[in-house]
Amino acid sequence: MKNAKRILRVFRSSYLYLFLLILLSVLLTFPASAAGYRSWLKIVTDLGLPTPPSGTPWEQLDMIANTFFVVALLILLFALGSRNLKRLPETKFQMLLEICIGFIINFFGGILGKHGKQYSWFVGSYFIFILFLNYLGLIPGFQSPTADLNTTVAFGLIAVIGVNIISIKENGIINHIKHFWGDPWYLGFLMFPLHVIGEVARAASLALRLFGNIFGEETVILRITALGVLLAGYLSTKLGGFWLPIPVQIPIFFFCMLGGFLQAFVFSLLTSVYIVTFLDHGDDHH
Repeated sequence: MKNAKRILRVFRSSYLYLFLLILLSVLLTFPASAAGYRSWLKIVTDLGLPTPPSGTPWEQLDMIANTFFVVALLILLFALGSRNLKRLPETKFQMLLEICIGFIINFFGGILGKHGKQYSWFVGSYFIFILFLNYLGLIPGFQSPTADLNTTVAFGLIAVIGVNIISIKENGIINHIKHFWGDPWYLGFLMFPLHVIGEVARAASLALRLFGNIFGEETVILRITALGVLLAGYLSTKLGGFWLPIPVQIPIFFFCMLGGFLQAFVFSLLTSVYIVTFLDHGDDHH
């Protein structure tokens, strides 16, 4: 009886869960199947979901399915976290959720300032969503939608459009146009198109930076994993057919975790800075 309780106590240990997760990552050597790097959500895509244009090096046929999976996961996570909320947290999950959300709101609220802190939800939502999308590709059998240029271009455009909507709301349409027209007023016919091009460049820089880093990380993991398979195949011939999976991708895995966090952070941080530039300009007019 005592031995059974000890075994049960060991299985409840979070360290065992971490070990099992790493072991699963090692055993599932390829993060996607060989046919077009399809993910485990291929069956969802085949139900009739639209797919991105084909013929690109970063083509992900299951991009939309993976995105919907993250959306469903976040809805479930926050639904469970907000259920039976207490004024003083009584569960570790609620405590952890409040710490994370509080940090995000306070950090980006400090950048946005007193006047722009009300838009922390906009930037914070970007951070959480992009972070989960980045990390999804690190799980064997899934893909990071942010490793597809279609996703990051949409994020960049929505961020820039959202920033301009916030500027119009706070400063008014006249002051917003004045911001684009620039000073002195008689050079406005030159400054206005330059500002418009600058907004397009902002969206492009946000999109390309996020896509390039996440796509590069996934490509490196895939190539190193393939190297591990070749090495395991070579060793199996020397060991009489015994297959020994070699987790050569594990070191780069932790580097990609850091990279995924930084890319979500940089995207949200730059969006905050763009909001501040418009709000500060509006304060000058006021």
